[in-house]
Amino acid sequence: MVKKIKSWFNVLLLTSILIFPGLVFAVDPQIIKGESSPLDRLNSAAVTNGPYTQTATDTTLATTLGLIINVVLSILGVIFIFLVILAGYQWMTAQGNEQSVTKAKDSMTRAVIGLIIVISSYAIWTFIKSTFLTKI
Repeated sequence: MVKKIKSWFNVLLLTSILIFPGLVFAVDPQIIKGESSPLDRLNSAAVTNGPYTQTATDTTLATTLGLIINVVLSILGVIFIFLVILAGYQWMTAQGNEQSVTKAKDSMTRAVIGLIIVISSYAIWTFIKSTFLTKI
């Protein structure tokens, strides 16, 4: 009996968590300028208050280079994480072979050093971007 009550309570709790945020539709009164659909109001709120306030003409060389650098560093980070996982897999499947274990350790060491370099360069790039490029 207690199990049934707990399961019904869980269902009721999860249902309320999913339903109640939909019932609260807080909108800035300045956004509502007339009769419009909720989708139009959401689009208006996203354009005026969200992160998508830049238009296509606001793109500069600095933002384009910043985007390229962010993408390249992200891809390099993913590659080095994949290399760490691959070296760990090689180490786990070495089956006690000392030569394979040594090779896997060396691969993991190099991959971790590469990952540290990528994270450091990302930190340096973020500092440069926030310090210098926002003033251009």
